[in-house]
Amino acid sequence: MSQTIELMIQKIKFSLLMATILNSSLAFSQNVYDSLQLDSSNTAIIVIEFQKTWTQKGNFLNRLIRKPLRKNKIIPKTKSFLDSARQRGYTIIHTPLILDKNNKEEYRKMPFMPKLMGAFTANTWKAEFEEGIRKDTDIVAVGRTGFDACEGSNLQELVQGYQNLLVAGFLTDQCVEATMKTLKKNGHNCIMISNGTATNFKSVQRKVEKRNHSIKTDELLTVMN
Repeated sequence: MSQTIELMIQKIKFSLLMATILNSSLAFSQNVYDSLQLDSSNTAIIVIEFQKTWTQKGNFLNRLIRKPLRKNKIIPKTKSFLDSARQRGYTIIHTPLILDKNNKEEYRKMPFMPKLMGAFTANTWKAEFEEGIRKDTDIVAVGRTGFDACEGSNLQELVQGYQNLLVAGFLTDQCVEATMKTLKKNGHNCIMISNGTATNFKSVQRKVEKRNHSIKTDELLTVMN
């Protein structure tokens, strides 16, 4: 048998192997997707730091995620998803990070980097929610002092009774994943909204998505009653 034929056979075997792996992966993903049973009684939505520090031009943190924000249309898609969820009666909980020097006790506990950069400053545009992301019917967690939105806040109290938590916000590999880790330890099923989150590197975003159960907004809406 010539080397050319042997090489062709090896390529065919490799292609069949990769197809089997891919099909198995897709089947597993579809099974997880099909098993979701979401309704407003067992599911809440957590929105982390959808604030102008991240979403508006004119500061360093926005530049970190400007490309994925624009390319993936994260802001309009998240707004649209939240509007649909509200119409279906879902609870939406915002967890902003607000640095208030007048509240010395909380300010002392805040992460160093946001303080250094003057981000999320109370009573300025940097702490404000992105326009249209929050509505009067939404809930806002208070007291947050860390990258983990549970740290210092009443978030864990607010999500009691909800089995499933859909999570959006920034940054994917920092505040979002840290918050999900804590909530998972408390027994919640956390689902990351992949096109409602962003970080500064595409490869990092993909790694976090693989480490966690992540779904796009259009897919979520098909399984939300």
